[in-house]
Amino acid sequence: MDIFEEIRKRIEQKEFSKAKELIEKIEDEVERYNSLGIIHYYEGKINEALEFFKKALDTNPVHDDVLFNYSKVLFEKEEYFESWRYLTRINSKTWEVYDMLGDTQLKQNNPAMALHYYKKAMELSNIPEMKEKYQILRDQFKKDIKLAIFCLPGLDNFIKDIAQILSNIYDVKLVVTTDGRQIKEAYDWADIVWLEWANEMAVEITNKLPKDEKKIICRLHRYEAFTPFVQKINWNNIDKLILVADHMKEVLEKYQSNIYKLIEDRIEVVPNGLDLNRFQFRVRRPGFNIAVVAHINHRKEPAMWLQVIGMLKKVDEKYTLHIAGDFQDPTYAHYFYYFIKNAGLEKNVKLYGWVEDVNAFLEDKNYLLSTSIHESFGYNIAEAMAKGIKPIIHNYAGAKTQWPEKLVYNFIFEIPNLLSEEYNSLSYRTYIEDSWAMERQILNISQLLKNKGG
Repeated sequence: MDIFEEIRKRIEQKEFSKAKELIEKIEDEVERYNSLGIIHYYEGKINEALEFFKKALDTNPVHDDVLFNYSKVLFEKEEYFESWRYLTRINSKTWEVYDMLGDTQLKQNNPAMALHYYKKAMELSNIPEMKEKYQILRDQFKKDIKLAIFCLPGLDNFIKDIAQILSNIYDVKLVVTTDGRQIKEAYDWADIVWLEWANEMAVEITNKLPKDEKKIICRLHRYEAFTPFVQKINWNNIDKLILVADHMKEVLEKYQSNIYKLIEDRIEVVPNGLDLNRFQFRVRRPGFNIAVVAHINHRKEPAMWLQVIGMLKKVDEKYTLHIAGDFQDPTYAHYFYYFIKNAGLEKNVKLYGWVEDVNAFLEDKNYLLSTSIHESFGYNIAEAMAKGIKPIIHNYAGAKTQWPEKLVYNFIFEIPNLLSEEYNSLSYRTYIEDSWAMERQILNISQLLKNKGG
């Protein structure tokens, strides 16, 4: 019998003093604090247990067992958001973790997200009680409302997860097509129509199909605000326009001022959200591996990437730029292959092409570089921060309201100082948890649909 088994046995027999004596023999500080937390929990000393788990996490912030124990105590103290926070940081999630994640969302009146987690727990566990729990709650929260989401092929990246999660509450059809018959069929079926982009599809649907009693929601991401599509949409048929960031209101007002005035009272900002469970957090350190994750096009200012790495090479030749992205303009491909060779950057620039698994790609990187001249959000930045990676962000319009100002630069000569300043993985992860979690996005969307859908 090892020492942990013996401690467990003493706790079961409520021989807490003897269990504490055994704990003194544990050399590993994290395991010692975790065991003390468990004992105090079973003694009914919740606050003391919390302190011991916190001490363990101060030493190792990504210890799965401690994270689970800490989350459990936070939940019992009715600190549901904080319980959720630490559960998302568990890297090897079991059905019990997903079950508790569901509980945190149910307590925060977010049933769509709760059911999403309960379904994961049910699929992982194969336990009849878990299946029964999911079914009972799904029946309780299921709404007799049909939601059709329309999107052109290739543009469904940002809506697939949302549609899947909302399907726990609503009857959802995600219609990704250009086929007029399919579009009309789904449109006629729906009580609520969601137009995923304010583009040519929104123009066609709002001008050619009758509104009737349907509630119609349109979401504007970014690029549409600079196009004529906004002028061509029949806004009389739109009940609500969703913007994904506050600064996009300013863009819409500046470049589509007449439309902005027409629909200002129908605009709702629903910030984008990140599924934090997909991005493994760990405490990281300064280093020399700099990541770029982006389509290679003019808006991302890719020529600046090469200027940055050329400058950093003079600071230390170990700096390496790792680019995950596809060339959307062959001119950039021609320039990159020429310049990298001609400027002697072959050892400092690695081109990976488009990468599907961003989480894996970022795992050994120390920084994320963003030189974009405009973003509505910047998922690459949020993904890096969720993993504990420090981002270096060019000052696009809206950057300083979306991200900590100390991570934003104006000129590339400022970058070496940003790299050498404080590196705090926990603060980056916490910022995303507080500001850009998918849970908040789903809650906001659910409230909007509830208000518009009866």
